[in-house]
Amino acid sequence: MPINHLSLVNQKLAYAGSIIGILNIPLSEPNATQRLQQQALGDAAVFHLAMALHFYLREHAEQHRIKNLSGIDSVQDLFFALQQEDKSSSESSELLELVQTTDTWLNQLTRYYDLLFLSPEKPKAKKAFGQENRIELIELTEIDIQPTLQLTPALLASWLDSFRALVIRQRETSAEY
Repeated sequence: MPINHLSLVNQKLAYAGSIIGILNIPLSEPNATQRLQQQALGDAAVFHLAMALHFYLREHAEQHRIKNLSGIDSVQDLFFALQQEDKSSSESSELLELVQTTDTWLNQLTRYYDLLFLSPEKPKAKKAFGQENRIELIELTEIDIQPTLQLTPALLASWLDSFRALVIRQRETSAEY
C-alpha cells in the first residue's frame, strides 16, 4: 500500500493517541524529571496533531486536484488555493471557521503549536537615570496579556477526539461526491 496523505493523517493521529495514552498513566507526586517528561510528551502530542492537520489539509487539496500540494501549510493556504482554482469546499470553510474562532479546539491547537516556535522576548532595560519629576508612561494597548493554555492529558484527548470526529465526518461527506 503506497503512503499517501490519508495514511499519514491516520498515522499522526495514532501517534498522538499513543502519546496521550502514556500521559494518562497516573503519577503519584511527580518529581522534576517526570514533570519535564510530561511536558515533553505533551508538546510531542501537539506536534503530531499539528502534523496530522498539515497532512489533512494536503489530503483535502489533493481531493480537489490542487496542483501545488507543497504550498499548502495552513488552513488559509488551502482556502486560498481553492479560491484560485474557483473551487469551493464546505470542509475547508469549516476548517477556516474553526481556526479563526477563539477557543475552538483547532484554534487552541494551532495557537499552542505556534507558541512552541516563539523565541523568548528580551526584557526592556530601564534607563539608569530617568527623569525624576515625571511619571513613567505605560502604553496599555501594547500590553498583550495572553492567558497561558494549560496543556493537560484531558485537553489533548479532547483535541484528538474532535480532530478524529472531524476527519471521519469530512471524509464521509467527500466520499459521497
